[in-house]
Amino acid sequence: MTRALLVELAGEALAIPADGVRCEVLEAGPTTGLPVAAPLLLGLSVIHGRAVPVVNLAHMLGTVEQTAAALHVLTEVHGESVALPADRTLGLSRLPALPAGPALGEAILVPAPDGAGQVLARPLDAAALLTTLRQHLERV
Repeated sequence: MTRALLVELAGEALAIPADGVRCEVLEAGPTTGLPVAAPLLLGLSVIHGRAVPVVNLAHMLGTVEQTAAALHVLTEVHGESVALPADRTLGLSRLPALPAGPALGEAILVPAPDGAGQVLARPLDAAALLTTLRQHLERV
């Protein structure tokens, strides 16, 4: 089992495994769009004095459009950062060991952060997401 931060975006729960990933939840600031990088990248947001890419999770989830999220989850893996939009945090939970796979996995049941039941959440692998984002940007 691994610890994970559960967040919600557009009514869908996402589980961000915390092993090897630094996560910080911040109030969302302005995002400067980069039309050339669309659709995976919403743009850049200045966080702690540096420009950080903001991923279009709505696109990854198959939602038609991204609405303005209240939060950014700043994730850092191996010194690289990316901001993930979120409407709210649900808390910390535990995930079963997951095989390597895509950046956004299929929904699985995880223990609810409050200990009452389970939550259907899609695991989001921050390292795989950064790799996908790098590959996407190399093509544009």
